[in-house]
Amino acid sequence: MSNNNTKTALITGGAKRIGKAIAIGLAQQGYDIIIHYNNSESEAKNLAQNIIKIGVNCQIIKANLLNFDEVEGMIQQLKKINSWNLLINNASIFQQSNFLDNNIDEFDKNFTIHLKIPTILSQVLTTNCQQHQLSGNIINMIDKNITRYETKYFHYLLSKKSLAEFTKMLSLQLAPNIRVNGIAPGFILNSVNEPQPNIETKKLLAKIPLRKKASEADIVSGINYLLNNDFITGEILFIDGGASLNYVG
Repeated sequence: MSNNNTKTALITGGAKRIGKAIAIGLAQQGYDIIIHYNNSESEAKNLAQNIIKIGVNCQIIKANLLNFDEVEGMIQQLKKINSWNLLINNASIFQQSNFLDNNIDEFDKNFTIHLKIPTILSQVLTTNCQQHQLSGNIINMIDKNITRYETKYFHYLLSKKSLAEFTKMLSLQLAPNIRVNGIAPGFILNSVNEPQPNIETKKLLAKIPLRKKASEADIVSGINYLLNNDFITGEILFIDGGASLNYVG
C-alpha cells in the first residue's frame, strides 16, 4: 500500500453484515481495505480473499476493542500504513439495558466501543493524514433512533447519541483537510436469503413511511455519497425510510 495514488480504508467490525458490504463497496471504488474483526476470523479471511480478487490490497487486523492492549497493537499496525485516509467506525454492540439497573459494565462497554474507540482511531487517522499530507474522511455509523429518548437500550442509545454529537464537534476540529460525517441506518435487510417476514416484521414495515427495509446496498450508496461530495461535513445521513420521523422500531 504505497504509491501516491493509493487510498486505504479501515472498517471496524468489517467482517460481516453492513461492515462487509461497506468493505466490498469501497474496494470497488479503488480503496485498499483494512478489515478489523474480533471473533469473526474465518469471515474476515474469506472477505479478504474476495476483496483481493477485485484488484486491491486487503489485510485483516484482529482486536478486542474492549482490551486496550489489543487496541494498541492494532494502532501500531495502522501507523505502518501511510496511505490510510478513510475510517469507518462501524463496530458496535447492541444489548438491552435499563438505567435503573445501575449496570456500570454496560455503560463502560457501550461507551468504549461507540465513543472511545472512534475517538482514538480518529486521532490516529488525523496524525497519519497530517504526516503524509493526505485529505481524509471519517464516517461514523450511528443509529436512526438517536432522535428518540424512550428506549429499552439505554446505554446503547446514550452512547450512539454521544457519537452523533462527537461527529459534529469533530468535523469542526478537523476541517478543512478531514471531513467527518455519520450515517444513521434504519431497519436493514441483510444480503443473505431471509425467510418471509413474520407478523411482527410486517407490522413494523407497515409503519415505516416508505413501507420497506433498507438494504446493505442503500448504506453503501450513502457512504459513496458522503465520500464523493467534498462540500459535506458534520452531517448525519439518515437511511431509514423515514422511520426516525415517526419513531418506528
